[in-house]
Amino acid sequence: MTRRTTRPRAFRSLAQAVESHYAELHRFVARRTGSASMADDVIQETWIRASTAGVAMPDNPRAYLFRMAGNLAVDHLRRGRPQDTPLDGNSDGTVPEQSLVSPEPGPDAVVGAREELAILAEAVRELPEKCRIVFLLYRGQGLTMREIAARLQISEKTVEKHIARAMVHCRARLQAARRQV
Repeated sequence: MTRRTTRPRAFRSLAQAVESHYAELHRFVARRTGSASMADDVIQETWIRASTAGVAMPDNPRAYLFRMAGNLAVDHLRRGRPQDTPLDGNSDGTVPEQSLVSPEPGPDAVVGAREELAILAEAVRELPEKCRIVFLLYRGQGLTMREIAARLQISEKTVEKHIARAMVHCRARLQAARRQV
């Protein structure tokens, strides 16, 4: 009896590889972070980065994506930690530099974020109705894909496709807006 070896699936893009390995990536990140909600965010960010990455398709896209998702999970965990340094100074009496800088965004960042939000709001309004509803339930109300599928009586795969379509559309609108600036 000969053993067949399966060759890695050929993907046209890293984003397609994320979609194909979504469940595996989600389980991996959820185990690492201890949070299914954080895993949702990390996998979405992985997909966005994979979609916009200007890199050639790696020999092993699965391993590449797991590394990317793992790194993003660490970043998300770090962002969730409070600062270890007290605001009143170090033990040697010096004031840490980060306590002198306001954590609030500057005016340019606020204006840029508002413009980006307006572009995204318009992009979401342009989505087909079912796609828009799924996307808003997922990102706006924080429902899981399983909860959305049950609520709308559609398959989880259909929910995933709607979310992916919405993210591609929003990314394209943001990219087009940046080119016009």
